[in-house]
Amino acid sequence: MAEKKPKRECPGCGLLMPRSDKVTYDGYFNSSPECWVVFEEVLAVASSKDTYAPVYQLIVDAYAAQHAGGKHPDRSVLVHLAGLYAAFDLEVPYNEIPPLLQRLAAQNTKWPRMRPPEFPSPLTVLELALAEGSADFITRAGTWANSVWNSWAEHHGRVATFVNNAGT
Repeated sequence: MAEKKPKRECPGCGLLMPRSDKVTYDGYFNSSPECWVVFEEVLAVASSKDTYAPVYQLIVDAYAAQHAGGKHPDRSVLVHLAGLYAAFDLEVPYNEIPPLLQRLAAQNTKWPRMRPPEFPSPLTVLELALAEGSADFITRAGTWANSVWNSWAEHHGRVATFVNNAGT
């Protein structure tokens, strides 16, 4: 009988994956090494076709926001929450979000700390890794990112104020 591998839970999203001591991870996000590997695989897929361009930034922003806490800097968390705010509340076109976030990051020196949600999104980056085809991948990316943004509901007003005060 094969020995069952122990699992490790991601501190950011709760994803349970078989533990791997072969994975290296610098710990920038509040993520398990195994969850980080899934994210890297999803980003590789998202970078592979122009079809995925509309959801690439959503994927990055959702992952960063879902993995707040730990050593993850306040600046990064707030910038990525601003990306989700721009996408879902302001309905900014996807190709205008990265320059908006760059301006926001360049203009600010104070980065308020936002406590991660008590009840994080039940969806994880694994949802995208399990997608079957382009349309499914795009749908899952939007659903996951929206779920992550909604999990931060108590901070929506603070994020909106921060973005609007930055004059972006």
